[in-house]
Amino acid sequence: MSDMKNFLIEKGKFLKRNSRVVVSGLSLMALAACSNTSDVRNGLPNSSTPEPVVAAQQALTPDPKGEVIGSGNVRVALLVPATIPGGAAAVAKELRNGAAMAMQDFGGGRIQLVVKDTKGQVPVAQTKANEAIREGASLILGPLFAANVSAASGITLPANVVTLAFSTDTSVARRGVYLFSYTPQEDTRRIISYAGSLGRRSIAAFLPNSAEGSLRERVLREMTGRSGILLNVIKYDSTPTGIDQITSSGASLIQAADTIYIPDGGPIPNLILSGLKRNGADISQKTILGSGRWESVKTSDASVAGAYYPGRDITKFNDFAARYQTKFGARPGVNAGLAYDAVTLAAEFVRTRGDKGAFSTNNFENPNGFQGVNGAFRMRSNGTTQRGLAIYQIQGGRGTLAEPAIGRFSRAGG
Repeated sequence: MSDMKNFLIEKGKFLKRNSRVVVSGLSLMALAACSNTSDVRNGLPNSSTPEPVVAAQQALTPDPKGEVIGSGNVRVALLVPATIPGGAAAVAKELRNGAAMAMQDFGGGRIQLVVKDTKGQVPVAQTKANEAIREGASLILGPLFAANVSAASGITLPANVVTLAFSTDTSVARRGVYLFSYTPQEDTRRIISYAGSLGRRSIAAFLPNSAEGSLRERVLREMTGRSGILLNVIKYDSTPTGIDQITSSGASLIQAADTIYIPDGGPIPNLILSGLKRNGADISQKTILGSGRWESVKTSDASVAGAYYPGRDITKFNDFAARYQTKFGARPGVNAGLAYDAVTLAAEFVRTRGDKGAFSTNNFENPNGFQGVNGAFRMRSNGTTQRGLAIYQIQGGRGTLAEPAIGRFSRAGG
């Protein structure tokens, strides 16, 4: 237990420092695909009729600062915290490697990718965004942290340069600054909607005292209030003491609920559920719900058997993951796929729209959406991204498909 306590303590410190970081957990809601037939490996579609251009191609300067990949006539910058201490550096590495794979597959002769290190610092992120635009970048991928995205967008928006960022904090999203990541709000909507389809009418939600917990709570209250589902929110601190307290007090609070929702990842769902049982709660007849962060949960633990959680459509991801592992010697997470799709989309826009017409906001906001290695997605005019999520149920110690991701967008809605 001492090892678990140490893990929880370090997790609490990381969440406090980086509550607005995109992490390898998932999230969000529905659907999507383009009606056009694709000739692009792993899915990104051919585009249709060209649309108005927001910004023309920038004049390229020689010898841009950073790692340069490819030799195309259109420059794209990737801003990642490559040298930041802690887990975010691993995320940055995945983003860089996924982007490099896409360059090898599609982009090398069409675009030039320049990787720049933000160090995870707000002033550096802004400086690197400014540097990228002065060097002629026509599209910015990244940054990772919400504060860095906000700072960089102060440079990119006035320059009419579109950003595809990897933060999950929707407060920094807007037209021209698209969050290419999964968000807690959409993730929550997907699993709660599924619970409603199962006839669940009363939810006990265990949420962390964090920015992400607050985001999920807002969505929960909105959805349950609209549908008449009863909701009891139980907040906790991500520490050994916090978990012990919440499992002790929560044992009596969940008795009236037919559903238990624990969106946190890692060891926490197992600890909460086993703690509730230890304190006398009977959860054998209750529906257990998780989130996309459950990719990091020990699914072989009996405490989560039968639980449902939303997750990526991995139809195309497994092929990508096998190639990634061969190339880099490690199994990739969601972030590698996000960067791969972002670069592939950029290269496809250059191929189909030309050097000068590639990166208009209208192109990115194609209502038909796109297909990538993480499944179907489309970008909204408010800067958020809809992504197709499947529902998985833990059976035999692993997630098995319970409901596939919807594979096509309607033009008007989600």
